[in-house]
Amino acid sequence: MQYILEGTTKRYQGNSSCKYPSFKPKENDLCRYGCEFEFYIDTEQYRYSAVIDTLTKALYELTSADILVDEISIPHAADKNHCMQIKPDISLEDNGVEISVPISTKEGILHYIQMILPLVEQYGYTNEETGFHIHMSTLGSSHIDFYRFMLLCDDAGLLSAWKPRIGYSQNVMDILSSHTKQEARIIKTKKGTIWNLERIDPHHIEIKSIGGTDYHKETERLMSEFEIYADYFIQALGVVTLEHKRLLENHKQMLDSMDKEAKGRFASALIEAGILDN
Repeated sequence: MQYILEGTTKRYQGNSSCKYPSFKPKENDLCRYGCEFEFYIDTEQYRYSAVIDTLTKALYELTSADILVDEISIPHAADKNHCMQIKPDISLEDNGVEISVPISTKEGILHYIQMILPLVEQYGYTNEETGFHIHMSTLGSSHIDFYRFMLLCDDAGLLSAWKPRIGYSQNVMDILSSHTKQEARIIKTKKGTIWNLERIDPHHIEIKSIGGTDYHKETERLMSEFEIYADYFIQALGVVTLEHKRLLENHKQMLDSMDKEAKGRFASALIEAGILDN
């Protein structure tokens, strides 16, 4: 396979003969999706660089998008979000990597989950440091009710479905169940806290709730949870329903029962995560 070198990044031209659809969103599609697979390469069995080459060839068969491969740093290409990427993960140790997929349709994410997780199983492993991150965004004119999205996900148990990964993914709603300031501080100060929901910008949210040891062996679960998240994302863009009002009222009653200090800790956490504006 031929590539063009862009700094430390190798760019492989997309596979024009790929047997799969491009899964590229249409210009007027309301929602766009992305995902990232964090894992460690099993360097006790394989050479790091050899696995990177093998993964590149395997990913070439899955997409018609260009593939950016960098063993040293994060790619900086202007179109990187529209490319498949293999890159170091700065939150992991030396043999930790991340595969991120091009901006896709919902069907594309399901395709990539099914195809990429077996590669992780074959050449690597996952532990409590690693996660599967989901990105959801909309066209610029669309308004996302991030608070409603959070309450829907919490009510369905999605935000607490996976074991918290201190320093890597913490549930913002846990602040409500921490009974003391000391407990909240333990949640809040690990690596500055990486919340499992984070607003990237007014039209883009990242979900970091999924992950942990052997998460890559849970293909059906990842697909199912992604589809539920996607459904709630659509609901957060639409009109407020009676069910949404019920959730908000129940949440308000819980907040009203808390003391001022606890409510302040929760509000601070939501501002850090971008769910509330400062």
